[in-house]
Amino acid sequence: MTNIMDYLAGKKIIVVCGHYGAGKTNISVNLCLQLKYTLVDLDVVNPYFRGADSIADLAAGGLDFIVPEFANTNVDIPAVPPGVYSIFANTGRRAVIDLGGDAAGATVLGMFADKIKRESHEMVYVTNRYRSLTRDFEEAAALAKLIEEKSKLKITSVIDNSNIGALTTEKEILASMDYAKKISDLLKVPLLATTSMVDVDPSFAPEHNIFKIKNYTKQLF
Repeated sequence: MTNIMDYLAGKKIIVVCGHYGAGKTNISVNLCLQLKYTLVDLDVVNPYFRGADSIADLAAGGLDFIVPEFANTNVDIPAVPPGVYSIFANTGRRAVIDLGGDAAGATVLGMFADKIKRESHEMVYVTNRYRSLTRDFEEAAALAKLIEEKSKLKITSVIDNSNIGALTTEKEILASMDYAKKISDLLKVPLLATTSMVDVDPSFAPEHNIFKIKNYTKQLF
């Protein structure tokens, strides 16, 4: 079974997309810290859960970041950070793009679709069974298709981030796996990994990659 870090390390650009509250930003920050990539905060729609909140964690890890001009201020003006163009320069720089939620956030990515297609890239769709808007796997898959339409890019894999915050146990993680697999089957892409912020026995679901993450974002619960 392919290790998620080994697989993603071969990509120049990793786009993390999904529905609101799925945990895209936390996964983006974890990927940056583990892969040593630049974080690009492209969430210009929802100012509450955004990668810019994790600047201190990224800086402590010696990592670079590209965030909207007014991030972490009282000014809420949607603006694409100009530094995003630098990730397409021939410098060997690798980046994780934290995309805004749903179709509205995906529209911004469409501005860079042609540039991304020319690079080795992965577009990861983050799912969370325990979010009210996408508890049905068919609805979640339909949303993924809409994100593809608006972003002009194809989703290439799924990460199952189903959790209920600090209350998550192995039970909730295990119960989400069939849901995530059905979404990946509908999209015809691999289920890349299932995240866990709790200590789990790696043998409890040997057919799944467990992606161990930490919480770097604001708590929902």
